[in-house]
Amino acid sequence: MNKKVPITRFPDAVAVTYSRAIRKMVLELGDETLKQFEKHIELLLIESRQDSTKFVVDGIFDSIKRMLKAIKNKAEIVFSERKTQSAAERFVKSVNRFNKHNIDNQLVVKVIDPAQREPWLDSFLNNKIKDNVSYVKNIKDDYLSEIENVVRDGVKEGRTAKQIRKQLVERVGVAESRAQFIAVDQTGSILGQMTAERHQQIGIDKFKWLTSQDERVRDSHKALSNEVFSYDDPPTANGRVVLPGEDYRCRCVAIPVFD
Repeated sequence: MNKKVPITRFPDAVAVTYSRAIRKMVLELGDETLKQFEKHIELLLIESRQDSTKFVVDGIFDSIKRMLKAIKNKAEIVFSERKTQSAAERFVKSVNRFNKHNIDNQLVVKVIDPAQREPWLDSFLNNKIKDNVSYVKNIKDDYLSEIENVVRDGVKEGRTAKQIRKQLVERVGVAESRAQFIAVDQTGSILGQMTAERHQQIGIDKFKWLTSQDERVRDSHKALSNEVFSYDDPPTANGRVVLPGEDYRCRCVAIPVFD
């Protein structure tokens, strides 16, 4: 009896771990933001609602500058080069280990020796690590820009301390959502490209598209499910030529087709 080839699996746990690592940085910076807001701005806003001269007397915009400087200093610590590099490196290498183990198990069933040397791998991993360091730093940069706008615009437009604080908390939530998006998106993209390279290295030229088979699968990917494609001629989804996993936040995978 022929053994069934294990399916290519999506490393959900790896994506979750990466998301948590980035979100931890975001939450730490979010806590510092509220702390500095309370220290530099909140009381001034409360007092200003009782005395309209307080903005001028107390120099609230100077206080905003001090607040933002303190938050940016904290951001450089929380999102330091060492921390972002470490998070990205652990993530990319975890995807690699997961994928290598999965594909080796597929090949064993077909009595195919896995490639012992992968000359493409080091460069691929380094590029993906570099990309992810950049993505994580972009979360920080976008967050800092957004909270500056929230505070400056809030003061200029006469919002209460409570209203501005609520908006600051919302920006933390937005940054967390971006972290989750990046984690899933990058897991799928890296996995899809690794799978394609490893399959082709040992002579597998075709793959079957398999979705995650849940309610999150987009219609354009449902249409591709269980269809067979050549790695030399992958399909188009939403106007993009993509491998399984390469589309935005895609959790689809490529099942090897053995001739």
